[in-house]
Amino acid sequence: MKRKMQFVVLAAIYGAAVSSACPAFGQTQSAMNSSAAQSAKKADQALNAQYRMTAGKISVPTRLLLRDAQRSWISFRDQECRFASAGAKGGSAYPMIYSGCLKRLTEERTRQLKSHAQCEEGDLSCSR
Repeated sequence: MKRKMQFVVLAAIYGAAVSSACPAFGQTQSAMNSSAAQSAKKADQALNAQYRMTAGKISVPTRLLLRDAQRSWISFRDQECRFASAGAKGGSAYPMIYSGCLKRLTEERTRQLKSHAQCEEGDLSCSR
């Protein structure tokens, strides 16, 4: 009995240590899905703000090219994330995995747009 009690105490200590080291430990899948969706939404808001800033710094004809590229990129992102998360399709973690992909690709695109907005005058590799 004493040995069993020691095991229970050690298990409780381990559980407390793991839950403090890993915030997702102990969360429901629904909560993790919701958190991932919020993170993806936040990344999308940052992308939209950067898109507007970048578009505001380029000529109208080039802005139309950016618009078309952005629309194509959004389609690519969504399809890529459906593909990347297909292994979890139908499972409870699918929304979390899909949202994580959306967030990652959206943050990458935001960095690309930011780079386009910071082009030096005379840099022929930049769109103006």
